[in-house]
Amino acid sequence: MKSPFLHLLPLFVALLAITIHANPQQKSLLIADTMAEAEKVYGHNNATYGPVPEDEQLFSVEFLEIAPTPIKADRVFFAYLRGWIPSKNPSLNLESPDSGLVNATLKVSSSVIYPDGSSDPLRSYTIPFKSTAFNGLAHLAIRNESGQQVDYFPTTGSGDALLDFQIPYIFLRTGEWTFEVDARLGDESDTCLFAFRMVQWLEGGLR
Repeated sequence: MKSPFLHLLPLFVALLAITIHANPQQKSLLIADTMAEAEKVYGHNNATYGPVPEDEQLFSVEFLEIAPTPIKADRVFFAYLRGWIPSKNPSLNLESPDSGLVNATLKVSSSVIYPDGSSDPLRSYTIPFKSTAFNGLAHLAIRNESGQQVDYFPTTGSGDALLDFQIPYIFLRTGEWTFEVDARLGDESDTCLFAFRMVQWLEGGLR
């Protein structure tokens, strides 16, 4: 049975980097090996840079925090990303820099391998990178350097993005999930703002 939650799940981890709740030692070792092969994003999280290399990303990450760590189904979690865009960057070339990154997009991709070896193919979704209330359980808020909530990420000074969400246990199927988050500036060169990858074991009640 396919859950209607599956097509929304990637959005709920868009800025996120979820730390895995995996009891078996072999699962922990697998995740550690995966992270060792890529550079970890600074902060309390389980994210690495990718699929775009860090030096090809425009955004400078100050930190990425996830609370609680590890997350648990049926509990609200928060993903908090803070950083800035280097000033005088030719990629920006904005007519109205005060309006923020109005053309920026966020593509979130997910795939999963289930305990029996079966899998679901890669699914990708692209949404505007802006402050959004997805529903009563999921919100993405963007703030400028002074802490004021704005529609779009600022082009000057630092800014942050905060995601809150609760994953219903009954709509989640247990497996090893891979998530990729790829934010783009929306310019002619398709400049990458940031790109993170997460590999994680998630426990759910869907069969």
